Amino acid sequence: MLVMSVLGLNAQSPIDIKWSGTTANVNIPADVAGVTATVEGANVSITSVNTDTEYTYRLSGSSTDGSLNIYGDYKLTLQLAGLSLTNAHGGAAIDVECGKRIAVELVKGTRNSLADTDHGSQKAALYFKGHAEFEGHGTLNVTGHLKHAICAKEYIELKATTGTINVLGAVSDGIHCGKGKAGNEHNYFLMRGGNVNILNVGADGIDSDDYGTLNIEGGTVSINTGDGATALKADSLLNISGGKVSISVTGDDSEGLRSRYRTTISGGQTDIIVTGNGSKAIKGKRYEEEATVLDGGYVDISGGEVNIHVLGGNLKDVDTGDISKCMGISVDADFLQTGGTVNITALGPETYTYNVKGSESSDGGTINTVSTPWALNPTNFQYDMSAYVVVRKAGTACTDYTGKAVGAFIGTQCVGYAVFPAGANYGIMRLYSDKAADNGTMSFRLYDNDAEYRLIPSQTVTFAAQTAIGTPEMPLELDCPAYELSDINHDKTVDNLDVECLACKLVGKTHSTTFNSAQADIDGDGNITIADLTRIVMLILKRQEGQGM
Repeated sequence: MLVMSVLGLNAQSPIDIKWSGTTANVNIPADVAGVTATVEGANVSITSVNTDTEYTYRLSGSSTDGSLNIYGDYKLTLQLAGLSLTNAHGGAAIDVECGKRIAVELVKGTRNSLADTDHGSQKAALYFKGHAEFEGHGTLNVTGHLKHAICAKEYIELKATTGTINVLGAVSDGIHCGKGKAGNEHNYFLMRGGNVNILNVGADGIDSDDYGTLNIEGGTVSINTGDGATALKADSLLNISGGKVSISVTGDDSEGLRSRYRTTISGGQTDIIVTGNGSKAIKGKRYEEEATVLDGGYVDISGGEVNIHVLGGNLKDVDTGDISKCMGISVDADFLQTGGTVNITALGPETYTYNVKGSESSDGGTINTVSTPWALNPTNFQYDMSAYVVVRKAGTACTDYTGKAVGAFIGTQCVGYAVFPAGANYGIMRLYSDKAADNGTMSFRLYDNDAEYRLIPSQTVTFAAQTAIGTPEMPLELDCPAYELSDINHDKTVDNLDVECLACKLVGKTHSTTFNSAQADIDGDGNITIADLTRIVMLILKRQEGQGM
């Protein structure tokens, strides 16, 4: 009896609101006191004077021009139980004008959709004056046509039991929290679980503003950024301690991660691909002008795995002429690594692995960097396809791709590169073209610690949009020869003998050592020219510089 009595304290029947086209129906149970509803067509306004009982609002049905506004001074629960609601006349689809905790339950097995329109004064399609806590194994799709998709004035928390939240588009931020003040610990974004996917946003993916912190402890996050935007942005501290973060930085002058004070990665897996010109995967930004947080710009890595691929180019300011470099990690203050693994692959001469303006120190962990001579920016192509690949050396499959990169070419143009998932015995290669079908035969190369090898595929590969070659179980095999490109005389050393051998070939003379033409066409244009000779000389000089010569 005692258990039943305790449960009864929060066992009031839910306030049921159902939309049907141009109408809405509100059912307030008899055991609910202090709640009134006003309904005009499909627009519902709820006022609660309750100050001691948490009520639940169960929302369902569909309307292409409806809304819900809730006013009150006590916490409440929203159950989204199969709701499709668009406010087409101006205002949020759901606006909760209550400064308390709002629990949002995505009812298991349901799909819910919210959207606003491109006029009005709303801050978001889904807005909370207080703080929102999400849970439940359902799905929520949100589109913000005027500003943000989801916004809370204080904090937003995704509990471990949260299902899926998809931001399908927003003029400004996908998820925004914060209108706080200095030292306000209630202003944060916290993700303990769930799946969050954000795309087609005009500003940041997730923004914890006004001294806000951003914490990823679990779940999965996938974000695609546009020009001048940041995928995960915190006004003070950005912390990743668990979960999986996947970010595609496609816009120019954009960032994957940025904090105004300190970015800390202590666990989880963070994957960032940068294709935007002048963009950064991780930016530790120091602000000297007046701002909410000054003198920051720190990046600390103590655990987890960070994989960064940098494919963009330089970005020139049309007014000042300043050049912004495309980079993996850019730190204005200090960079400290005490654990974890960081892998950075930079493709092409206009990409950079990382740069630290302050001090750089390492007391543990590893950082692996690769800078290839090949340039590739997927945004320059219209079509793509994929391939599962494995590199074999002397018949044995390669299992460690640290310090290595695999590229695909049609002629001299790089048209693809491979990403090797942690623990997998294959790589996933994205291939690109301006043609839906290209009859040009692809060639492949391995870049391994400054040495370049021409790979021999187990089958002929040509481009066909939206197709795949190989499978994880039977990937395309790429055999690696014993001799690297530039080792023209096959003595397993690239040195002045190779320079002399190629120079003699170019002027029609015979050199004392063996000449292997397959190793001499370094740029892959089908001809042996002065350009190949230049590549050998530059490679030798680079290696001499690395040895301190």
